[in-house]
Amino acid sequence: MPGRPGRPDPLPKALLVVTAATGIVDAVAYLGLGQVFTAFMTGNILFLGFSLAGAEGLSPIGSGTALMAFSVGAVVGSRLGAALSGRRRRWLFTSAALAAALLVTAALTAIGLRPVGAHPEPRHYVVTALIALAMGMRSATMWRLGAVLNTTLITGTLVTLIRRSPLGGGTGDGAQRYRAAGLPAVLVGAVVGALLLRVSITVTLLLAAAGVLAGIGGYVAHPASRS
Repeated sequence: MPGRPGRPDPLPKALLVVTAATGIVDAVAYLGLGQVFTAFMTGNILFLGFSLAGAEGLSPIGSGTALMAFSVGAVVGSRLGAALSGRRRRWLFTSAALAAALLVTAALTAIGLRPVGAHPEPRHYVVTALIALAMGMRSATMWRLGAVLNTTLITGTLVTLIRRSPLGGGTGDGAQRYRAAGLPAVLVGAVVGALLLRVSITVTLLLAAAGVLAGIGGYVAHPASRS
């Protein structure tokens, strides 16, 4: 939904903040919870396949946990979107608040938890599940929203960026700069997440939760988001 006439739509900028939070979250998941992803599910399916082929150093239980929790979160996010489809701002804020609450819960669960070593603890799997639930909800929300930038589907964003560019035979559109900015946003988030992980998992997840809530909360509070 565009902003009011004369006002730019604030949503793409808000989504860039949320996209950076994705990088932070999966830095925690991959580096701290045992080489799993909680937002990008393609990686988990590949890791499961590698594990079945006998590859060492992977966590099939962690990847399976993330996949199942992400799927549950996607169901919840889809049902929430259907229930609040006529109230866009309330829907987006509710979804963001729930995702942030799950990330905060994961952060509290991770207090004193060190990045995984050779053998994950049960708490590593619990934190993985909580984060994946949040990411599943957010991914379903982004799909239903049909925004110019999907905060958890970077491959699709890259393909769309190329397809709509003159190089790919397209003519470009006003959203191209946001799609292009989405890629470094994830990169910056990953760098920040990896660095903060040296402090603690909890601090890193709290920052990700703040990013999700600040991004969508800022959009909802912006005058141009009100119809």
